Amino acid sequence: MSHESSTTPQVSASFDRRGLFRIGGLTVAAAAFMAACSDPASSAGELGRVGNGQPTPTLPEGDVNDGVMLRTSASFETSIADAFQRMVDEGLLAAPSTTFPELGDQTELVASFIEHHRKSAETFNQLALEAGAAEPFTCGNPRLDSAFIDPIFERVLEGAPATDTAKEIAPSDDPTRDMVNLVVTLELLSAATSQALVPQVTQPSFRAEAMRLAARSARHGALMSLHINPDQYVTTADLQNANPAATTTVAPTTTVQDIAAPETGDTTAPSAPPPTEIPKPVAIPSQYGSLAPITYIGGAGDENGVRLKLNFETPSLNSLTYDFTTCE
Repeated sequence: MSHESSTTPQVSASFDRRGLFRIGGLTVAAAAFMAACSDPASSAGELGRVGNGQPTPTLPEGDVNDGVMLRTSASFETSIADAFQRMVDEGLLAAPSTTFPELGDQTELVASFIEHHRKSAETFNQLALEAGAAEPFTCGNPRLDSAFIDPIFERVLEGAPATDTAKEIAPSDDPTRDMVNLVVTLELLSAATSQALVPQVTQPSFRAEAMRLAARSARHGALMSLHINPDQYVTTADLQNANPAATTTVAPTTTVQDIAAPETGDTTAPSAPPPTEIPKPVAIPSQYGSLAPITYIGGAGDENGVRLKLNFETPSLNSLTYDFTTCE
């Protein structure tokens, strides 16, 4: 009997790291496929969806034309009229001002401004229709309201709640001061917005009407400024430039004054920092037709004395009321 040794081939399974990843990936893919195929929704008569989702919706493109620019100006005028109406309705211009004790009640004057801005909005909307706009824009400007006017009313009347990084801010120490300063700011914004239309619209008749309305808003701003600050028509810098021969005495800075002061040995805690200075408005703040930002400062100071500060600017791309923008 011959003995033949037959060798049975043996396969040694070698599982390295790459193989484990490969097997794991196949297992996960197969499980996902089976889960999709056995979706309970399919048993209820609805097929399980496998593949790509809905495409990302595309935003409409905003075409900046005469109609859009005129509709935007109308929305600015409406926002300004609404702000003035709120001041009148809530009696925010009648209370005595500690900053301007001789100011008096400005309700009647601002109420007369409201009618002008309502009519300006109607005029701009009518011009927008003549320029080819599909419909007028009869409400306030969303950007101007949400980013500027509403925060000012909130900060002046209610202050600001405490956060994780800042203490609570009290309501304004002089709401009447802040409201009349806002009137001046919005009148200057109205004038600048209308002035900015001149190089933006194509029809000479649109430009002429915009300048007529701009001049009236500028006069309103000057009138309110003189009610607040009757002794100054121009800024101190402009006055100095107009009279170069005049000399002015400049007081030494606080640092210079304190260097020679004797030590008192006072160890009490330092007082709170002073609040941000609010400059008084003047009738002619700059050369007529300036499109520079208009700075508003108001409300009570925070723990560091910093008041609310906003720069109002003429309409830009994020505040235009495009053809697809509606009041809803």
